[in-house]
Amino acid sequence: MKRKFAYYPLNNSSFLLILTLAGSASMPFETAQALDWYDGRVQLHGFFTQGVVYTTHNNFYGNTQDRIGLDFREIGLNVSLQPFSRLRLSAQGTSRWAGKMDQGEPWLDYALADFTLFNDEERRIGIRLGRIKNIFGLYTETRDVASTRPGVILPQPIYFDRSRKFALSGDGVHLYGEFEVPGGNLDVRLMAADLPLNDQSSKTTLTGSLNTPGHLDQDRMTPGVRIIYETDNKRWRGGFTYLSLSQRYRPAQYDAMAGRQVLIEPWIISLQYSGEQLTLTSEFSQRYSEFIYREAIPKQKITSQNWYVQAQYRFLPSWELLLRYDDSIDNIDDPDGKDYAATHPSAFAHNRFSRDWVTGLRYDVTSSFMLRAEFHHVDGTNWLSRLDNPDPSKLERRWDMLMFLASFWF
Repeated sequence: MKRKFAYYPLNNSSFLLILTLAGSASMPFETAQALDWYDGRVQLHGFFTQGVVYTTHNNFYGNTQDRIGLDFREIGLNVSLQPFSRLRLSAQGTSRWAGKMDQGEPWLDYALADFTLFNDEERRIGIRLGRIKNIFGLYTETRDVASTRPGVILPQPIYFDRSRKFALSGDGVHLYGEFEVPGGNLDVRLMAADLPLNDQSSKTTLTGSLNTPGHLDQDRMTPGVRIIYETDNKRWRGGFTYLSLSQRYRPAQYDAMAGRQVLIEPWIISLQYSGEQLTLTSEFSQRYSEFIYREAIPKQKITSQNWYVQAQYRFLPSWELLLRYDDSIDNIDDPDGKDYAATHPSAFAHNRFSRDWVTGLRYDVTSSFMLRAEFHHVDGTNWLSRLDNPDPSKLERRWDMLMFLASFWF
């Protein structure tokens, strides 16, 4: 029997996403009870997450080297209103602590109007305006809610936290279409967004320099496209994502950093199998970057490569085991970083790559409360934030990390 597409937007309420994007959640579970009024037309959801981090070397989410760090916390509240059958208004505010990358500043994660232009049993077409979650791989739209992540943290080579704000959401417009096709359903999203680039974490990552006094501007709105196909039985999901960010760095007076234009174009191929007890996920990405300087310096072109493979096994109804390996290379022409280290005396080769072996355990205490434990063995340091590690020469190549997390949502 063909189904009629629901009117609510698939990426507005993070908690509706737990059901509608079940493949990206780590295990099947009941939706937490929302606060709602007017027969569900107004809904209020929230979440609170507290994490604990310990690292043998280097710092992640605060001062964690050889000590227990408690500076990892996430708080969010979202509301959705459906005044008409074809219109939904949604907004979410968050506050996040993660070392010096995020220090608890209130953040408007999204605030949008979603209007359904056409809807029948075989297709739904609509438009979203406002601040909207970016289309990027399988997990970006729900990554704020810890219960939808496959681990304490997402695979850092693709879903890097060191500059997460400009990857999360942007101000602009999304066009979307959901179509029934032979054997399954096709989800197509087109976006044009103005991304927030000038928080300190994003500036440090995009410029490669600490305490950059200048300003980052987009040359144009960032276009993007994502296409995801899902089989009728929900067992398989596959997709492709592409974005194109063009920006300029405008130096301040007496700025040591020269002006430059930077083009960043990442693409991702995603594939996921979801069985009753086993979920297998893999994503592969390459990111093309081109640096054009105002001075008589040849332009630089670099292609990075990032991927992971992941297994989640639900061996009991409330218990899940996670195994993951992820790999990141800053420059595919210099995969071990030796050429970079040879031309940058203050840098080390391991600053240009990382390989992370992860094992984790999840326990759902109730339908709205979750506990996690996770161990990382890492070779390389390229996804560590310079805000928490200001001197790259002090980074250790091989290091371990132990993480714990408790999360409640409603």
